[in-house]
Amino acid sequence: MFELHDAGISKRRRITGYVLSLLPSLAVLGSGFIKFFPNAEIHLLLEQLGMADHAVLIGLIEIGCVLLYWSPTTSNVGFFLFCSYIGGIIVGELIIGDFPLPGLAIGVMVYVGTILRKPSLLA
Repeated sequence: MFELHDAGISKRRRITGYVLSLLPSLAVLGSGFIKFFPNAEIHLLLEQLGMADHAVLIGLIEIGCVLLYWSPTTSNVGFFLFCSYIGGIIVGELIIGDFPLPGLAIGVMVYVGTILRKPSLLA
């Protein structure tokens, strides 16, 4: 009943969906873990956003979103939470004054990868 992909989709589509979903998941997971360790560059970026004091909480949220996304029982809710978090990444990049290419790329890969694996989310 709970699957990370819908039944009846081709193997090629399923593998492409998993690859497109896994790459940004690893990036966000790594970003979450790095927030637990002192890092001047990360601290500076979070300071520009006024969130340096919340680095550990942000890391926990990142890790939580990825875990919910990859858990078969919570993957649908995790998908929407993950997409919402990616929206926050894009806004943060805009506030800092950067073009939000990393956030947009992550968002597109998560969305396209998930829809390739679970087209029932569109219904």
